[in-house]
Amino acid sequence: MKKTIINFFKITFTIALLYSCNPSSIEDIEQVSETSDVLLIPAGFDFSTHQKVTINIVENAAYAKYDVYAYSDETLDDSEILDRLIFSGVPSNGVLKQTINVPTYYNKVYIRRNEGLNVSTTVKDIVNQEVNFNSSEAQSSGKSTSNKNLVNTDTDGDGIFDQDDAAPFDPQIAFEYFTPSKNGRGILAFEDSWPATGDYDFNDISLRYNVTTFLNADNLAVGFDFKYKILSNRAGNYNGLGFEMEGIAPSQIESVTEPILTLDIINLNPNGTEAGQDNAVIIVTDAIRNTRNNGFHEMTVKVKFVNPISTSDIGVAPFNPFLIKNLSVHDSIVGPAVRHREVHLPNMKRTSLGLITTDEANQNSNEDPFGTYISESGYPWALSIIEDPIIVRGTRPSRTSYFKVLKDTINISEGYKFFKNWAESGGSEYKDWYSNNRQGYRNEALLQEEKEEED
Repeated sequence: MKKTIINFFKITFTIALLYSCNPSSIEDIEQVSETSDVLLIPAGFDFSTHQKVTINIVENAAYAKYDVYAYSDETLDDSEILDRLIFSGVPSNGVLKQTINVPTYYNKVYIRRNEGLNVSTTVKDIVNQEVNFNSSEAQSSGKSTSNKNLVNTDTDGDGIFDQDDAAPFDPQIAFEYFTPSKNGRGILAFEDSWPATGDYDFNDISLRYNVTTFLNADNLAVGFDFKYKILSNRAGNYNGLGFEMEGIAPSQIESVTEPILTLDIINLNPNGTEAGQDNAVIIVTDAIRNTRNNGFHEMTVKVKFVNPISTSDIGVAPFNPFLIKNLSVHDSIVGPAVRHREVHLPNMKRTSLGLITTDEANQNSNEDPFGTYISESGYPWALSIIEDPIIVRGTRPSRTSYFKVLKDTINISEGYKFFKNWAESGGSEYKDWYSNNRQGYRNEALLQEEKEEED
């Protein structure tokens, strides 16, 4: 509410000032109002494009395999549904429960149940961020088929039949859980000007990611792979990237492998988590520029847990991601590299090592006086988007369905025409504002084509 009031008075003062300078030019006043770079967002809005949903399945049979898929009213056919697999599992003691992260424009899930020779499917509504399903509902579900060649073999002895097991030779892994889905991708996009006002083109750092979490036969997480590809690195800074797993202690992590550390500003515990943190913090890289090797390619950071953990406890990817802002000019770092400057998603907390110094806080350019990572003009410094490419009837899947990075100095409201409507509605309108599947949603001339490398 404070921000809304501040923004209102900013607009009022600006219009009054212009009017006093030229009281006869009403047209000029109206133009300022129309092109103002101010977002009047509702109090508490966090710019989230996704929702956390709990799936509760009760099974009455001794053994049944489930596959759960993201689903929307615009889903066209079975092949498209299969591309949106979120997780698989076999109920343990009659219960299967997972917490998933899906785009806000999804209002349903598609549940596929396989019991012996019988396969049934059911579409269930998401109600109050929950889906509740009982196997008795499968008796009258839409369709069923038979697998006459079924052979129940359990090579690794984990209690899961080989045909249902994602790793039939590994007793520690039985199923996979994907964020946002098996073929979906997430986007993280940052402005590194924090706490000063930026141009809000969100191309200083942007990356695409997919997380595969590995589950055991009890449907608990034993580890995950964070796969990512840098899409844009337009910043002059040697920025780093990490994420915090809130509520997970560093001691719960067995190992972190394949981070890229080059600036000697990150201190690690023996297990690969960042030292000095209350929660487990995974540093992907301390210098995104230094991850480039003949172009930006997909890379993976692997995390393994000491003991299995429920997905509700570890939280949903991408967890609490943040950019580490360093000072530099092009290829030469100016002054000592620093760790403490963190740029987070709106309303997210800094890690134990993140801080803003007294000098930084007292700068005239500080636009984040409340520490919410939302500027006084209403814009965030970071966005998280998770999506599946919605296939328009009569077209083929294309990566252009995904969010595309903006060209330099182009405000996101110009490239994505309904971003402002979405934000000012608190996320209730134009939930798919970043999609290209609605005519007129994007200004393609202001968006970058995806490249292997950004300078």
